[in-house]
Amino acid sequence: MTSHRLLGAIYLALSVAMIAWDILMAGRIAKLRRIPRGFQTITGIAGLLIVPALVVAYTSESLLYGRAIILVSWLWPFTALLFVVQAVYALGRRLVTPLLGFPLLVYNIIIATVAVTKFAIMRGHSPTEFGLALNAAQASMLGTFFGTPALWNPIYIQVPIFAPSLPARWGFTRLARVALAGAAIAMTALVVVELPGAYASIRSYASHANDQLQEHPDGDFRIGLKIFPDLRSGPPPLAIKYDLELADTLDVDAISVVVDPEAARGVALDSLARSIEQARADSTLLIVALGYPKKGEEEFKQSREAYTVARLKDVDRIARRLKPDYLIPAVDPLEEGTRILGEASPQYWIDYFTRASRIAHYIYPRIKVSVPISSYGTRDSTLYVWAARPGSPIDAVGFSLHAGFDGATSLDTHLRVAQRWMQQFPKPKEHWVFAAGGYPLVHGEENQLRTIWGVLAWATAQLPIKGLVVYEGGDYNSVRGLRAAGGRLRPATDAILRAEKGLRPGTQ
Repeated sequence: MTSHRLLGAIYLALSVAMIAWDILMAGRIAKLRRIPRGFQTITGIAGLLIVPALVVAYTSESLLYGRAIILVSWLWPFTALLFVVQAVYALGRRLVTPLLGFPLLVYNIIIATVAVTKFAIMRGHSPTEFGLALNAAQASMLGTFFGTPALWNPIYIQVPIFAPSLPARWGFTRLARVALAGAAIAMTALVVVELPGAYASIRSYASHANDQLQEHPDGDFRIGLKIFPDLRSGPPPLAIKYDLELADTLDVDAISVVVDPEAARGVALDSLARSIEQARADSTLLIVALGYPKKGEEEFKQSREAYTVARLKDVDRIARRLKPDYLIPAVDPLEEGTRILGEASPQYWIDYFTRASRIAHYIYPRIKVSVPISSYGTRDSTLYVWAARPGSPIDAVGFSLHAGFDGATSLDTHLRVAQRWMQQFPKPKEHWVFAAGGYPLVHGEENQLRTIWGVLAWATAQLPIKGLVVYEGGDYNSVRGLRAAGGRLRPATDAILRAEKGLRPGTQ
């Protein structure tokens, strides 16, 4: 088990324990007549709402459920605010020692502020800089446990905790109370420590506010859109409707899909082929990336060769059924692949891409087999140099360029590294940006726009780069889409429309 998975398991166990504590505490307080009636009411309502509020907080951030849940999306910030009021009441009436009550109050204030900030973003409002910074600081704290997915996965939420306003009955409950309160205080400290860096991350996007696109009068630069959630079955009907409409509205030159192995066969693959058939009729390029199976780590550890053969069979089926213009045999192998499968050397991936390229070119020679680069370290450098050099079996090389926990700071570093890598070759191969995007619910929608625009400006100025894919059409299993959970299009959509018009021949 990787360190992030171990820490994530510990965090989830603590979260479950906190939920159980809140429910137990609410039940106990409701039974005691000596407790003030107002305090009982607040605690009881908050305890009753904590589980449904957490469910709403998760489901309301996905387009697949958001339209049904969006009307009650206020439930999570409302419940979080009740926990703040409960802690204030407990301190004011001296029901809890200030030594414990004040840290827990700060802990609950952080959760409530972040909940209100995200609610404002979901409704299309611009939150305060403090709210955004606290939101980013909490995401950085969660990143300690879960890694990069804390930026885009809506499941990672902090659980508020009641101030312990009753004496412990037994030694074990006293120990559990101290442990839970200590965990809450530790998480508060982590958020506070991250706060100065979070302010810097929010402000770092300003450097891209006035970026200019490089003109392409010949129309040789294409803008694409990643559509659908990563597929483990056929595309959801709602995603088909929304994403294909959006692709048509933006008049994109390419569409990109990620097909996990569970969907790379049979009915699911046929369903995908039918779904995108009309879009491809307009000479729109198709980019298909193969993802990772749900039990990928287990399969990879049992037998690397068996895992590899299974993925090569998936490549075979995708090439035959979809005939993509660009085929990526593995999504971000040295980042996403490492997170899901565990450590694998660059040589493993070189061998895998070589075999995948051989299969795809045998089936359909016009397929451009592509290698994505995403982490910009020594291992990615090795893979890049192999893929980009003349004579390798790879037709195109691509970059994944997203903002990070530090906002645009790491993004700017990756842009410089990518540019330096491309300059190694006098006559470089075709390059793409296969993924460019930001995190609207963490750093704000305006900064999502600046991220995409900044990467677009950089990409259009690089001669080898022939296109860019915006990540992604909507908020499904990840919150980084152009369409929010309620169906509203985010401001970055208008920026892409402007870019499409500006780069189209005859519009300069």
